[in-house]
Amino acid sequence: MIFGKKGDEAVRNKLASTPAPYREIALRLHELICESAPSLEPVVRWGLAFYVKDGKDVCYIKPDKAYLAFGFGEVVNPAFEEGALMHPVAWTITALDEATEQKIRALVQKAAG
Repeated sequence: MIFGKKGDEAVRNKLASTPAPYREIALRLHELICESAPSLEPVVRWGLAFYVKDGKDVCYIKPDKAYLAFGFGEVVNPAFEEGALMHPVAWTITALDEATEQKIRALVQKAAG
């Protein structure tokens, strides 16, 4: 099987093991992704939470004891800007506020098509 474990419960269980203080942020990110793009399938692969559409990675959450990273696959990078020489694909998240949540929602919706 290409994926480790599929589904919301598998991803929630994985993210619940994220060290504090990032556990709450990781679980909130999961909610934001699922609400913003219900067409994405949550899966756990390589110990990370991925969100997949048509077999392609759209975005992921990478927890660590010192940070929480949130990123997109390069192929569906919603932060790509035509003409720019650098394109962000991942961000380190230290806290969530309304403005950050709105930006994440918009990026996820764009990436998910």
